[in-house]
This record gives sequence, C-alpha cells and structure tokens, in this order.
Amino acid sequence: MRMTSKTMAAFLLISAMALPALSETALRCTHRESPAYPVLLRSLKIGGRVKLRLTVAPDGKVTGTKVEGGNPVLAELSCIAAKKWTYAAMPTASDVAVELVFDPALAQPTVTE
Repeated sequence: MRMTSKTMAAFLLISAMALPALSETALRCTHRESPAYPVLLRSLKIGGRVKLRLTVAPDGKVTGTKVEGGNPVLAELSCIAAKKWTYAAMPTASDVAVELVFDPALAQPTVTE
C-alpha cells in the first residue's frame, strides 16, 4: 500500500496530537509530599515559583532533580521533597517538568506539571 503525501501528513498530525496525551497519562504522580515552607520566609512574605525537571525511573521513583529556576532556598526544599515522590510505573525512564508555587498566604505550595 502506497501512502500519499496527504495521508502521511494526516498520520503525522494525528500522531503528534496523541503524544502529549500519552506522556501525561504515563507520568501520573501516585505519591507527593509538599516541601516545607519555612515560617521565617512566609512571615517575611518571601515566595515565588520554583521550576524543576525530575528524572523518573521506570519503577516510578524520582532519581534526579534539576533546578531550572526560582529562589535557591525554596528550590533546595523542593528538591528534597520531590525525591520522595513516586509516579506510576512505566516502560522507560522519563523526565517531567514541575512548577511549585510558594505563596506566603498559603501554608503549602501548589504543584503543577
């Protein structure tokens, strides 16, 4: 069977649209501990966003963290907590981008992937 350029383009488009959905379901967090938010930083209204890149092993354990931005103190606390997180098992190791938002008005940071 010979594929035409239109058929190939449609196939590639559908495949590209399916990739984000596959990666999101493959990297489902099953256990997450919130990082400590130091009382001193909260009382001084020091907060912000911390961006991390996590390396997740096939068994779902976080094996590596890389800080991609944010307050150094909050980033270190975020890395300590992230190393305790677990994800659903998957066939191969993966990387996931995570953002933690430390808001002095809240007791714990919020996490988005």
